[in-house]
Amino acid sequence: MTQPDNRRKNAASQTTGAPEPDQSRREFSKAALCAPALAAGLAATGIAPSSAFAQSSMRPSPTGDVPKPTFKPVGVERSKVLKILSGRNRPDLTPVYKMWEQLTGMKVDLTKISHLDAMELLIKHKSDPQFDLMVTNTMVEPEIARPAGIFEPYKASVAQSYESWLRAPDYGWMAISAWPRTAMVNWATMGRDASKWPKKFEDLAAPEFKDKVALSSIQESIVTSYFSAMRTAKGDEWTGKIIDRILDNGARIYKSHAQTRNALIREGYGIALVNSSNSHVFFLDGNAVGEAWLDQEPGGLGTYVETHTAGVVRGGRNPEAARSFIDFILSKEIQEFLARLYGEAPVNPAANGGWVRPIRDIRRMPATGEQVAARFKDTQRFLTAKGFNMEDTEDFLLSAGRDGRRRDKDPGGNPAGKS
Repeated sequence: MTQPDNRRKNAASQTTGAPEPDQSRREFSKAALCAPALAAGLAATGIAPSSAFAQSSMRPSPTGDVPKPTFKPVGVERSKVLKILSGRNRPDLTPVYKMWEQLTGMKVDLTKISHLDAMELLIKHKSDPQFDLMVTNTMVEPEIARPAGIFEPYKASVAQSYESWLRAPDYGWMAISAWPRTAMVNWATMGRDASKWPKKFEDLAAPEFKDKVALSSIQESIVTSYFSAMRTAKGDEWTGKIIDRILDNGARIYKSHAQTRNALIREGYGIALVNSSNSHVFFLDGNAVGEAWLDQEPGGLGTYVETHTAGVVRGGRNPEAARSFIDFILSKEIQEFLARLYGEAPVNPAANGGWVRPIRDIRRMPATGEQVAARFKDTQRFLTAKGFNMEDTEDFLLSAGRDGRRRDKDPGGNPAGKS
């Protein structure tokens, strides 16, 4: 729905049987919460807690370890299953799904799909809904799809207490965590003196950052949303000129945030425009990176704050379970868990995000969700004309720039070359 039709060759559906890159490094955080606190968070849902293995298909190995859940229950009555369509594939929500299963006695049946196709699938099955809950990594795509009537509004108590930009006007979807746009700084290239880092987006066109900037393509929806908000706030002429100046300054475009942040270290770039949560997990993986918050000066442009979202699917078989899960993931404990685990900013005002910057302290671009959604598709075309569309490649070494596409030097030693 939000990309040209031929993108689908790169957007095949996934299930959690495949390994998730961000999961294994978070084992230290899984003990951060205790079951009694979480059970209290579920008390208002009417779904009773159960023991961890009472209705679980997981069985310990001879060593006592429990295998990674597949979230594909077999032989379980449908009334005891929460079917989730997820456009959020990374970071992995397995720990949250596991805890919810343990506390409710219900099973999660999880289908992962590209966020680019999630809303289309819900619309396709509108007359015969196949899912109970939608989870995805953007608020723009659910807002574009909301008029189709695929969501059942749910005024979750936490959603009623946070700012209106974090939810649909009718509560059809609501934010479950936030991830603002920031710049990741390679300490090895730029040093650790923050006074020498960029302060504004337009600084990336300065001579000191020539050939040192990496960005992601429009295959990351927040890239489109970021520039859609910028066009709303500053106009097309200003936005177009500053993008051109940055590209003229040698900036390179990689397909995804994962590829961009890996190239930041591998290729020795100085700055990668990503998200705050990307910086968080990359730093915790042992990468020497800092974070520059752009356009935060008094009266400044501000940055774009995207969110992961959830919504109850209209006509789903288990709306009560869907509402229960939303309440659970919005609870103070789970909001703090996601902040520790992935650096995602809590949207529950009662949650303490630790070193994660609270959303109330972030200067946001003056563009509403409706304005960003209204210009989203046009901004995709706007950015495609500038080389930001890389849907046709899966080559993680390939980048685009003013001189066309080129391959980085292969880590195995093969020389770089143009494509």
